[in-house]
Amino acid sequence: MKRISILACILGLCFVSMSWAQQPATKPPIGRHPQHRMANLLSKAERMAQPGSYRASAVALDKSKTWDLGFYPGASTTALQSINDFGVAMGWADMPVEGGTETHMIGIPLIGFHAGQWFDTGVISGENDTGEAGAISNTGIIVGNIMDADGSPEAYAWMPNHTGFHLGKYSDASGTDDGSIAIGINHAGTLIVGNSGKLLPDGTTRAIPLVWTSRVVSNDGQPTLSWEMHKLPTDGLEKLGAVFDGIALIAWGGWGVNDPGQIAGDGWFYDPVLDEWWEIAVVWTPIKGGTGWKVQRLPMAAGIPYNEALGINDLGEIVGDVWEANAFPALYQQDPRTKKWSVHVLPTTSPDLDYGWSVAWTINELGDIVGYCSDENWIGHATRWNSHNLSFAESLGFPGDTSAAYGVDNLGIAVGGYQNFVYDANGNQEFDQYGNPVLTPEEAAAARFR
Repeated sequence: MKRISILACILGLCFVSMSWAQQPATKPPIGRHPQHRMANLLSKAERMAQPGSYRASAVALDKSKTWDLGFYPGASTTALQSINDFGVAMGWADMPVEGGTETHMIGIPLIGFHAGQWFDTGVISGENDTGEAGAISNTGIIVGNIMDADGSPEAYAWMPNHTGFHLGKYSDASGTDDGSIAIGINHAGTLIVGNSGKLLPDGTTRAIPLVWTSRVVSNDGQPTLSWEMHKLPTDGLEKLGAVFDGIALIAWGGWGVNDPGQIAGDGWFYDPVLDEWWEIAVVWTPIKGGTGWKVQRLPMAAGIPYNEALGINDLGEIVGDVWEANAFPALYQQDPRTKKWSVHVLPTTSPDLDYGWSVAWTINELGDIVGYCSDENWIGHATRWNSHNLSFAESLGFPGDTSAAYGVDNLGIAVGGYQNFVYDANGNQEFDQYGNPVLTPEEAAAARFR
């Protein structure tokens, strides 16, 4: 997983074992959640949360205001990952249990009659530090993963009536994968994307990009929703040397999906011995007639060898980042006439810096983009941009000393999390053995800017 020792990070996948991770050697040690939770979760496979609701400590009552939502009641950490166009956000909360914590899939409406009322879906996740995964549709479906009875994670879709769907793990002639995860869902609630992976004997990870399509079937004469898994094509880009000399991009995932059916995602390879990895951004486009998807590589920024695609809106605009030793927010747009893609490196909130770690995480239909920018001390701050003004970058004003925004809706509400620096009894800021600031546990935040 791509880790930073502060809240700011980029999307990664780490579910199955402590080795199921991506870590770039050229980047600072990075992690959105400082603690490693899998060891605690594996022993709690049979535990299930009880659905409930609680009132948040603070809710915005007017426009252009920040929500400091704090912790889900009783949780040790809380962060919001996604929000739909009705103002309902979803996220994750680590709940203390004997011997550690377990991760609950939670949510909260930010507007309307039930504004500020936390709810627990009853899903205990096997997501292991991937609070970056998960999303909510306008129909109220929440996706992520659930801890199976055998202690492995499986992609999962939760419904507002507290029913759920086990979306399965990829299987082929060599067997069934170790785990799977659902990362995104479109507004209409008809398409889910993510991946399924297996830890290989050499310590590397093979991950298959997946899309689940919805359909209604008859069950005892009653219409019932079901989901069908499809493997997304990689068209030879996964072969040795196809993209990078001597490298095979054997890990793939879909991160965002829109209502027209386009999917934004990545292909990568992580070498656990060298502690290095390689990555490209791609888009999958539906083939006319509904026969599948075709994959296309997104352009690189000049002089920067790696890129990511993390979110996509219904206009087909894609956001993510371009990176090597530093990361910069990026917007990908397609010319409607020529169908050619272009990449725009977006500004940061520290324009005089030529280094740092800044990422555009997701984009709504109005062109509002949210993510985070790091300052001169590599400390991240929740940020917004707009695809109609490529020179615009502005802090969202989240609370805390470090923050990030991971979701935005068409109402102009951005959601994410924040942390504060820790000081000793003498008022001196504390740092870990690597010189990184010690931070308080993550708390949920949101801001409305429209």
